[in-house]
Amino acid sequence: MTLSGQVGVVLLSSTLFCAAANASECNFSFNHDLIVSDSVLELQEQGKTLYRYEGGELIIDGKVQDLDGDQRQALSQFQQAYYRQMPATMELVDEALRMAGVALDTISVQLQEMGIDAASLQGMMDTIAESVNQKVAREDGSYRVVSGDFEQFGDQFDQEFEQQLEQAISQSMGSLMMTLGAEMMSGDSGSFEQKMEQFGQRMERMGEEIEQQFEGQEQQFEAWAEQVCTQWQQLDEMEDQLMEQVPQLQKYDQLRIEGQSLASKWF
Repeated sequence: MTLSGQVGVVLLSSTLFCAAANASECNFSFNHDLIVSDSVLELQEQGKTLYRYEGGELIIDGKVQDLDGDQRQALSQFQQAYYRQMPATMELVDEALRMAGVALDTISVQLQEMGIDAASLQGMMDTIAESVNQKVAREDGSYRVVSGDFEQFGDQFDQEFEQQLEQAISQSMGSLMMTLGAEMMSGDSGSFEQKMEQFGQRMERMGEEIEQQFEGQEQQFEAWAEQVCTQWQQLDEMEDQLMEQVPQLQKYDQLRIEGQSLASKWF
């Protein structure tokens, strides 16, 4: 097995995380930045407030809007539905990050047992989590979501995960080569090719171990993600109804949902 092939085995072992991210589609976009809490719903564009609903008062472009009782009720119900949706979504994000972290921990332990410096893997999950938090985050009891296509974000996240992992393992190869070189200089038995073959076998076992750790969880994760997608679809329908009741909001359509299922494409 070539060195690149051995690295590929480890990358393949992370597919539990990525497979759950790519199994099916629920493409949805936020047209504007969103801030939502138990009392506030606010849409922004480049830091400027487009509209804000709080305490039964709707402000659009800095102007208080006249609302009747039915409109206030519809806005309050929409704001609360949005707020209830965010924890379920964030739990899904957290689970995806947890799964990725477990895979990385396994890789790190295996590399260290082989005498390979795995320090480059340290902090990788922090970097990935920071990237996620730039898109969706919790802030003092409220939630903030940046506008954009979440399917595209998911593709970028998958790519970043693989690039970071490949970079970390490639850096660890230097430690491996130094170890093999020292053994050969000391007259340790076994050819370079044999030692690389042994290394490749360890990498394959590492991939199998990670697959066993997550056996059955991929299907559970996908089912969970599909449920979250359905909830977003219902929220999109609720927004359409709201814009009919409150015409002032029609130019601020926030959600666009396509597809029937979500396998965490953006996690």
